[in-house]
Amino acid sequence: MIKRVDHVGVVVSDLEKELMTYDRIFGLRPVAVKTTMGGKLRVAFVRAGDSEIELLQPLDPNISFGRVLQSRGPSIHHIAMETDDIEAEIERMKKEGVTFDTEKPRIGAHGVKIIFTKPETTGGVAVELCQTPLK
Repeated sequence: MIKRVDHVGVVVSDLEKELMTYDRIFGLRPVAVKTTMGGKLRVAFVRAGDSEIELLQPLDPNISFGRVLQSRGPSIHHIAMETDDIEAEIERMKKEGVTFDTEKPRIGAHGVKIIFTKPETTGGVAVELCQTPLK
């Protein structure tokens, strides 16, 4: 069962510049900044109420976030929805024709189980399912 929108992922070309923009315009500061994917991606989490905005700066143009940045420029990459049982949600969604970027969930930047839908099966928008806390 989907519980809530957890965060919105935004691909950016300059993480430090966007963090200054979010601070200056919205008064929002990052709660965490880290490098993931073996040094190929810098990520910042900016809390906004009980949700977050995840700013994603690809450091490698060959990862999926890098390809999105090259083709669309800075833009919304995904909407993340929290579930309490990611495996059950995946099976339910597969029955509805949804396909995913991987066969099984993996651990994401927040240290929780995640999986992304293929956008063409979810209305043109990638949806990240995330399960917190880990089961």
